[in-house]
Amino acid sequence: MKNKFLITGIGLLVFGLANLFSYLPISLGIALQNRPFPFEHIQKVIPSEGHGTTVQTGYLPIENAVNDPYWLFWSLALYAGIVILCFYGINEVRK
Repeated sequence: MKNKFLITGIGLLVFGLANLFSYLPISLGIALQNRPFPFEHIQKVIPSEGHGTTVQTGYLPIENAVNDPYWLFWSLALYAGIVILCFYGINEVRK
């Protein structure tokens, strides 16, 4: 039973980290690129004479999570993997 928890925890952790690192180039990319939820996105691009452009960014509202729930799934998998491995480690230390 404990091996199943260890395998499940490691699997969820690896799945979550793989998705996290796959989104890093998008989340750290150029400022004029729209990013997936919950990362910020462009709200306004304001041109001004002689000073270039100003970009206003913001975060998508939580209602938009319904349209793209995959980020929620992999982030919860990452957190679940961390929690399962912590409980597994605590139980191993108590022995």
